[in-house]
Amino acid sequence: VLVVGDLFDHARVTANAVAEVYAALERLPGVCVVMVGNHDVHDDGSLYHRHRNVVDDTGVHLIDAHEGAVVRLFDDTLHLWGKAMDEHSPAFRPLAGVPTRADHPAWYLVMGHGHYVEDPAESHRSSLITPADITGTGADYVALGHWHVTTDVSDGPVTAWYSGAPSGNPGGRALIVDLDPAAGVTVTPVEVPLSPTGCG
Repeated sequence: VLVVGDLFDHARVTANAVAEVYAALERLPGVCVVMVGNHDVHDDGSLYHRHRNVVDDTGVHLIDAHEGAVVRLFDDTLHLWGKAMDEHSPAFRPLAGVPTRADHPAWYLVMGHGHYVEDPAESHRSSLITPADITGTGADYVALGHWHVTTDVSDGPVTAWYSGAPSGNPGGRALIVDLDPAAGVTVTPVEVPLSPTGCG
């Protein structure tokens, strides 16, 4: 399970709240990887500076390195790269610095939290992601966060999607991404049903 930023809406959360959320993520089947976004940005006031010990007590992988980090999963058959946002500004480029794909038969996934634009010269938005950024990853799949609407922004041979927000009214969206050696990458948007209170 990939959470591509904005797990929390702001940094003013308690240790108990973080513990409850990460305990729920740990109960999910399989492996969970979380990166920060612009709402839970990893700056000097980051909630992860205060509550990192809570996260470390779980089996959830947190990507909090500003320069980026690779997580190797499933007996080294899947490599996943992402980097933590230290400032939501035009200077931050979510897919800058993606390492060259290793000469290894593993699946290669990249996570990025930011705003997609076709031409960065026409935008003054923060945390930009361009088609060239996506193609330049050389990844099998790029998981994107920030947009609340499910959107396919694949470019060239690289499959890239915004999952959309998993909560909303009346429900949210998520993506199931199948990695098949023969068929390649297949993305299926799914509805996330919510109770009337907004909690599933």
